[in-house]
Amino acid sequence: MFSVSLSAFNRAAVLLAAILFMSAVWGLGHIPDANLQMIVFTSLVSALLADIGPFGSRLRQAVILACYSAAAQFIFSVSGKLPFLQVIVFVMFAYFTFLTLPDRRAGCIVLLTGCLGISAPPGFLPAAGRSIDILTAIPVIMVVTALGNAGRQENGETNLAPIPYSPYQAMVFSAKLGIAMSISGILQLTQGIWIMMTLLFINMSKTSDSSGEKLAWQRVFAVPAGILIGGLLLGTFFRIDHRFIWLLPLVAATGFFILYSGNFFLFSIIFMITLTVFSDWQTGAGHRFNFWENFFPRTTATWIGAMIELLSGYPGKYNQGDASR
Repeated sequence: MFSVSLSAFNRAAVLLAAILFMSAVWGLGHIPDANLQMIVFTSLVSALLADIGPFGSRLRQAVILACYSAAAQFIFSVSGKLPFLQVIVFVMFAYFTFLTLPDRRAGCIVLLTGCLGISAPPGFLPAAGRSIDILTAIPVIMVVTALGNAGRQENGETNLAPIPYSPYQAMVFSAKLGIAMSISGILQLTQGIWIMMTLLFINMSKTSDSSGEKLAWQRVFAVPAGILIGGLLLGTFFRIDHRFIWLLPLVAATGFFILYSGNFFLFSIIFMITLTVFSDWQTGAGHRFNFWENFFPRTTATWIGAMIELLSGYPGKYNQGDASR
């Protein structure tokens, strides 16, 4: 238990360092097109590689994931003018990613980064610029993971123990993502991207003790709870001093520490609190932010994603005689 907590703390600390470092690069480099993609990609990959000791192994993984993520966001972004084509491209790229990467967690991070490209400013040049920006994250990843590995991992132990998908599992999960994107396009949901992101977060967090079905139910209740709590905070602390926003990276890192310690439900609540407060800050210190426009679309999209995860597991339970006939 202590070793698990130590690993979780190390990964969360590396994630926090990556957020702060990449935020500084984003601000000093005046990179508006990157939006949050650079920060999301850098922090999640840094945390994933945090326990890998050898420099060469970390560099190789960082380069591979950066190239995959840059390609994902570019392809998903430029194919957006033809929604049907975008769904096909998304499914094919997802299948290719899970077949060729040895770890499904890494594949989910790649697709999460790619999904953010769907909602980013369209166009060939902006998409190409964001891809280049993602590649610039490689030095940051190497720096923060080197700090996290200082004095550790002399035995060569690695946190990136392969958790691969079989070809069949890769096909099934890619199909689920395709269904999610199709529903988002058909319903024209303002927060439709959260259908795919719900599936990706669930499958990135699955363990032998936490099935996709269990995590889906937790997400159903945690997301609206987190948004509501975030709304309550906006009505209290931020009317006193909106500079509280600078604590958000620490709050986010705390949430991921909880996730890495095995509590997906509490992580989901904290994650949604952070996003709700961040959305308010982005729209101008609460002056233009509409809480309900955030609550209903994001909760609906999350519930659709969770339902896809739950229904996809039903045939297996039916065949095993667990489902009621």
